[in-house]
Amino acid sequence: VYNLTEFVDRHPGGPTTVLKHAGKDVTKMFLDIHKGVKYEQYLRPEAYIGDLGIDPDLMTDEFWHTLRKARIVEIKEEIRQLMEDMKAHPAGMGGAASASSLLDLLQDQGIDADLKAKLQQLETQKRVALDAEDYPKAQAIKAKLDSLLAESKINLAQLQGSGGGIPLSEVARHNKPHDLWVALNGVVYDLTDFLQYHPEQRNSILAWGGRDASVMWNKIPGRFPSSTWMEFYMRPEARMGEVGPEPKKDTNTALLEELRAELRRLEGPSDEDVQAMKAAGAAPKAAEGGAGSEEARFPKLKGITGGRELPFFTRAEVAKHTAGAEPYMILHNRVYDLKPLLGSHPGGDDILLARAGTDATKEFELFEH
Repeated sequence: VYNLTEFVDRHPGGPTTVLKHAGKDVTKMFLDIHKGVKYEQYLRPEAYIGDLGIDPDLMTDEFWHTLRKARIVEIKEEIRQLMEDMKAHPAGMGGAASASSLLDLLQDQGIDADLKAKLQQLETQKRVALDAEDYPKAQAIKAKLDSLLAESKINLAQLQGSGGGIPLSEVARHNKPHDLWVALNGVVYDLTDFLQYHPEQRNSILAWGGRDASVMWNKIPGRFPSSTWMEFYMRPEARMGEVGPEPKKDTNTALLEELRAELRRLEGPSDEDVQAMKAAGAAPKAAEGGAGSEEARFPKLKGITGGRELPFFTRAEVAKHTAGAEPYMILHNRVYDLKPLLGSHPGGDDILLARAGTDATKEFELFEH
């Protein structure tokens, strides 16, 4: 986008042509008439004012969802064609299979339906246990998942990089309280058990779960991660191994992962996922007599929600709510409306609005809220 105020009187063809097309995209016409001509030959540097973007306020919700649904169809077709080219259905044929994550595996149309249902059920039960902060139960469910995958000869990503060691992409998969790895100064540590017995340090450690915390080394003496903390708390058995190089991926595999990630962002949970979550969430309430239910832990919740079921949001939908009139934020996979907090947040409104429409879980935990 260029501001032609200064140039309009210098235009070789006169100001009339410039003013006639002001406010329009004249790229095609310019290239047709001025082949080989560079803008810099005529326009001053200060004439460039920015790149062309899309103003979300000019796009209705209906049109935005139309574009989203069209893109979902395109992505699914691209994935289907790519998987056919890669012949990525060994699980359905009884052979060994590999995927970068369980979510990717559950999207594989070639996987056995019964196996997919069992994996989906266990994964949903694990999420419910995490929401209830029942980390021992989540660990037990994860062990069942790993056992079922091993029996089915399915390998979720490779632990070792091509040159030995543990790649950071593998560390990134272990970022939950029931399964927590941290890379520090070239070494990977499993801090899952430590977190269970030291809940008072949960926030500072969980903020770096699945990441390389070396940049914070000794920034706060005595606290994680620091030499004093390591000497006092770290046990030899927590050391997993050294950080290694990333395993080589062919172009198709990398593209497939990108497409699946984009599909998850746009599509959100399917009806099947929603029903599975509701079913898995009802089971613990019956077994525990309601003591661990969300209603028991948050007695005011029913009054706030009016007894209605709260909706599911996609990350793409949350990303549209960035304005002060209706700012949304994601914390621990839950969506919150920040409007009631505006004007009373101790850190001011600017920090809230700057993160509106995004997942601020890491920042929330980092500052030990």
